[in-house]
Amino acid sequence: MRASVFRSASLAALCSGFLGCQALQGWPKQGTIVQGNAVQFDQATWERNLAKPNSTGSFPVSGFDISKNYSSQTIDGWRLSVNVSSGIPDSETLNPGNGSGQVFTGTSIFLQAPRDVVNNIDSDQSTTLDTPWKICVTVVSNGPQVDPSTADNGTCSGFSSQCISDLQQAFADKFAENQDCYRLPPDPASCGSAFNSGNLTTQQFPISYANGTEIFATASDAHDSSNTTAYDAAVRTEWPVLVVWGWNIRAHVSGDQKPTVQLTCIRANEAVSGTNTSSSQSLPRASPIIAVSVAIAVGLMLF
Repeated sequence: MRASVFRSASLAALCSGFLGCQALQGWPKQGTIVQGNAVQFDQATWERNLAKPNSTGSFPVSGFDISKNYSSQTIDGWRLSVNVSSGIPDSETLNPGNGSGQVFTGTSIFLQAPRDVVNNIDSDQSTTLDTPWKICVTVVSNGPQVDPSTADNGTCSGFSSQCISDLQQAFADKFAENQDCYRLPPDPASCGSAFNSGNLTTQQFPISYANGTEIFATASDAHDSSNTTAYDAAVRTEWPVLVVWGWNIRAHVSGDQKPTVQLTCIRANEAVSGTNTSSSQSLPRASPIIAVSVAIAVGLMLF
């Protein structure tokens, strides 16, 4: 792994690879990439605040029935989602005595399975313990800023089609070598300056997180509640996310097998009804039904 990639990896990701490594304080499950001032919160507090987003976005992705044996047969219903909450009180940090009445703007990303897959995982603990699946999620942590009114569908229009194809192939080839989520390929020449692996953070996806537990969390610096600069930036940020649907030794795959890899670019492109912040005025409104369903999905936890 190149030094630039290693330096950008979060402690949550690094703990997955080393015995005896301690998780971030407040984030004991070691399955989430935690960046920025999100480290100042415990996971339960973070999830409670991000379950009530000001803006949200949800995009379909190709996926598999990970409650069953490894297979190349895709299923519908998987989604990459992002929530942005603009008023997380500094009184709810791990050091509440340092609070000064300011707030943080937080962003969480989720990889969510169809409900029937989640139910199967929830009902059979061996699905998690003995899974043949190894899923790698890589987030580009400094994605581009886009106009909040821009119509998009997660297809990463900021990258050329050749770059996307080469990038997905490079990640597939690298995983096939040794089934390691944390050994990343060189940047494809076709991507030019549009893609820089020094800005990547990677996490092996816990099977139990398919219920809607965040795979990535970050927060702004503290700011006055009336200051919408951080929120405006958060809803303009497009997050490129690479998902590698790989396997482990239990899958008994052939030597020439390659995993499915998909690049999706997501952002919080819908304001939740009842919010009133600067950029949310130009975003389409998420219906109350959609907003409630996102909040419920985020709130569910598998232990």
